[in-house]
Amino acid sequence: MTTGQFEVDPTLTAIAISYSNPTYALIADMVLPRVTVPARKFSWQEYDLAEGYSVPNTHVGSRSAPNRVEIEGKKKPDEVEDFGIDIPLDTPTIEEAEQAGYNPRDRATERATNIVMLGREVRVAGLIANAANYPAALVKALSGTSMFTDGTSDPIKEISDMLDECLVRPNQLTLGQTAWSALRQHPKIVKATNRNSGDAGAAAKEAVAELFEVQKVLIGASRVNTTKPGETPVIERAWGNIVSGQFIDESADNTGGITFGMTAQHGTKVAGSTPAQMGLRGGELIRSGETVKELIVANHAGFLLSNVA
Repeated sequence: MTTGQFEVDPTLTAIAISYSNPTYALIADMVLPRVTVPARKFSWQEYDLAEGYSVPNTHVGSRSAPNRVEIEGKKKPDEVEDFGIDIPLDTPTIEEAEQAGYNPRDRATERATNIVMLGREVRVAGLIANAANYPAALVKALSGTSMFTDGTSDPIKEISDMLDECLVRPNQLTLGQTAWSALRQHPKIVKATNRNSGDAGAAAKEAVAELFEVQKVLIGASRVNTTKPGETPVIERAWGNIVSGQFIDESADNTGGITFGMTAQHGTKVAGSTPAQMGLRGGELIRSGETVKELIVANHAGFLLSNVA
C-alpha cells in the first residue's frame, strides 16, 4: 500500500485532543501526569533524596558566611517518542457513510485515539507494576494467607507499612480492578470504613482514601488483548492485581520538583489523513498520535504490592 504526504487536519486534531475514554477506565494521565517539554530532546532533574534529609551545620558566626547547599540535582538527558496508529478508510465506505449522515473520518479518529490511549495505559501500567523501578524495600509480593482474598489477611497493615516506608509518603493509591474488588470487600476494610462488623458490604473509594490518609484512590479498570493479530483473543486487565502508591506533585515538571513520576509531552495530540491506494477507488489512512515519554523520577516516593488477589 503506497501513501501520499500526511496532512494534519485541524478538525480531526481537535477530536483527538478532546477525546476521552470513560473516566473509570483509563488512569494513566493521573498516575503519571503530563508536563510539556519544549523540544523532543529534554532533560529532567534527578535528586539525591538523602541530601534532602541531611542537616548541615546551620550556625553562622559573627564574621563567617552560612554553609552552602546545592539543590539543583543531576540532569538526566532523555527524548520523547512518537506513538500513533492508522485506520484505513476506502472511498466507497466514506461515500456510503456520508450518504447515511455521519462523518467516517471523525469515527475513525476517535477509534485511533482510543487505541493510542490504551497503548499509553499499558505502558504506564507496566512501569508501575515493574518491581525493578523501586528500591527493594518498597516492593513486596503477597502470597497465601497474606493475599487480600484471604479474610485473615491484614490489608490495612500491609498498605500502611508501605506508605510509611517511603521517604516521601505517597498521596495517592493506584490499584488494578481485581485488587480493588478484593480490598474494598475485605472484612477489615469494610469494618474500618463502614464502622460495622465487616461481615458484609463494600468500601467506597473516598472512604478508603480517608482510611489511608491519601488524596485519591485510582482504579485501573481497562482491559487489553494480549495476543497478536490473527490469534485467539486473550483479554486481560491492563493493571493486573497490584496495589501501588505514588507521591505526585502536579506542579513539578522536568525542570524540578519532587514527584514520583510524570509524562513528558512535546506538542499536542495530532490527527489527520493520508491518501492511500486501496481497492479500485483508493481511500485514506486516518492517523492519530502523540509524542510523549513516561518517566519515573523519584522512586523512593512510591511502593508496589503485587499478587494481592
